[in-house]
Amino acid sequence: MSQGNASLIDRAINRFQGIIDGKTVDWEKYLEPSDVSRVIPAEALSDRLKQRLAASSEVVEGLALPWPKTHDKVFIQRGKVCVWTGWSHHGKTAMLKQCMASAIYQGEKVCIASMEETVADVFEDMAYLCCGTSSPKLSDVDEFSAFVTGKLWLYDQEGSINSKRIQAVIRYAAKELGISQFVIDSLMMLKVGRDDYDAQAEFVGDLKSIAKDTNCTIHLVAHMRKREGKTGEDVPGSQHDISGGHEIGSKADYVFNVWRDKQRKDPNQPAAILGVDKQRGRKNWIGKIGLNHHADSRQFTETLFPQRFWK
Repeated sequence: MSQGNASLIDRAINRFQGIIDGKTVDWEKYLEPSDVSRVIPAEALSDRLKQRLAASSEVVEGLALPWPKTHDKVFIQRGKVCVWTGWSHHGKTAMLKQCMASAIYQGEKVCIASMEETVADVFEDMAYLCCGTSSPKLSDVDEFSAFVTGKLWLYDQEGSINSKRIQAVIRYAAKELGISQFVIDSLMMLKVGRDDYDAQAEFVGDLKSIAKDTNCTIHLVAHMRKREGKTGEDVPGSQHDISGGHEIGSKADYVFNVWRDKQRKDPNQPAAILGVDKQRGRKNWIGKIGLNHHADSRQFTETLFPQRFWK
């Protein structure tokens, strides 16, 4: 990145208001939710079911992926838990950021809690991605800033964090900021033992409860364990390769697996593959979607050109 581009991004970050400072929020009130439970008689749901049957075109809150060819295959319903996985450096975080840029375009409010990057790095990545280039002009950065104002929030936390705190952050973001899409990057940076499978299962279960209670979709980045053998990372993994207990994938509502063909031995094959390993919702399509990779913008694309997120 040139010095000029660096100064443009720095100026934009200084104006950016969407940062949640963990030192200024009273987290105690969000650590434990109010214990509200309801016993609902089945007949009380009758009218809701009849309305759903009568309105085949009923609008369901949720998120489409950025690529048109996925729209008849994948739809992420609101209030669910999505796990994003893949081999290291294959682009799972980059793809998830692109999906969040698309979410903003679709009218969603997004919060990203990245414990692996500074908020400045996340902001810079999102700017390059949305501008479609690693050399944005001043006008591009201004348009990006306008695009994310009031729609994108970043949680300022570097290093590992207690799993209960991140749950409190989600509740705070959903209640106080109206966040509808929350990203946790990553499970590895939470204080949950890598070999403590019971704690991992409990954590994902807690995320499902929070997602349901707040109607906020939660996206969790989970790394894969290193694969032994000749193929290694040359072929896509699966949800069974997620590092940790199998409950991470089995409890999630959606599992997305990102893989890039880094060696490009066959240029006729896709440069990247998005594996939809699990989908629990109105659509239940499972399969693989081939995509290109635009290096300058770090976008995954259908064509050879990056997507635009504003006119």
